[in-house]
Amino acid sequence: MNLILKKDQLTDLLQTWRADYEVYAPQALHNFTHFLPLEDGFELAFNKAHNTRIPPKALFLPTSEALLKFTRFGGYEAVSTQVPPRLIFGIRPCDARAMTMLDAVFEQERYTDPHWKARRDATVVVGLGCHTPCQTGFCTTVGSGPFDRAGLDAILTDLGDLYLVETLTAAGENLFDQLSAAADEQTKRANELQQAAKESMPITFETEGLKEKLDANFVSPYWEEISRSCLGCGVCTFLCPTCFCFDIVDEAQRGERVRNWDTCMFRTYSLEASGHNPRPSRVERTRQRLSHKYTYWVDQIQQIGCTGCGRCVRYCPVGLDIRGMLRKANQLTTEVPHAA
Repeated sequence: MNLILKKDQLTDLLQTWRADYEVYAPQALHNFTHFLPLEDGFELAFNKAHNTRIPPKALFLPTSEALLKFTRFGGYEAVSTQVPPRLIFGIRPCDARAMTMLDAVFEQERYTDPHWKARRDATVVVGLGCHTPCQTGFCTTVGSGPFDRAGLDAILTDLGDLYLVETLTAAGENLFDQLSAAADEQTKRANELQQAAKESMPITFETEGLKEKLDANFVSPYWEEISRSCLGCGVCTFLCPTCFCFDIVDEAQRGERVRNWDTCMFRTYSLEASGHNPRPSRVERTRQRLSHKYTYWVDQIQQIGCTGCGRCVRYCPVGLDIRGMLRKANQLTTEVPHAA
């Protein structure tokens, strides 16, 4: 269903939703935009072509969270998984698609993370399409797009002084049930804008056959070449909407068992108790990062594990560009050399 939302109605609508939901939307904080809860006097930050610095996966998988609390005499008690109704407004399509991919990790048939599931079940997600895609994004290259509907209850298209709202689920229809239907001309204009946005994004590297080339070159000078400038800081993975590595530690002073974000780009991540480390240098860790996205995800869920959000490109402190890395990978051979 296509509806019309005038921009001067948006603030009042958000205030109305606050009565029933915890509402999160992009807001400015320390020179960046973040998904923050709406409070009185809020000011939205929709004027950036790119997405928030920290992906909204943090609202479902917090950077640090208690899993249980220890009690006296060696006992423990579970942490409540109850979550009030929430609404995420203005999420970009690449981040919404990432949520559906992480569902494959945290909501498996046999193993379901109760904290993740509780937050997902309690949350309605409204997207904002990218009518002016950011320069670092490459969502069309990896099978997504600036108006991808995956993982959304509704999506907005910016038409200047108003938004065209396309509701995609019953939850989305309930949110916007007070709005008027869009005219055919408005829907046509939105479709043209969406198509133009998609066509403005060039294919930045070839994905056909990429997995086979990476698999065939597990041992290759290629990995040393592309990792040479890497600092191992982990920014690319911490800011990635599909990365989900974590560590679990017991905090004795807090009396809690805590799950914290971690990254395969850190040396200690793969360090074993014996002292052996199967990924001793940034060469192996870079190989793990790219192979996980473009090989292992494909094996597991038949999708590339990257939504092309561009954060790893935008925020890398030494300017490493995964798009260039994968263009070089396309030049690799899949032939296995035979001994003479």
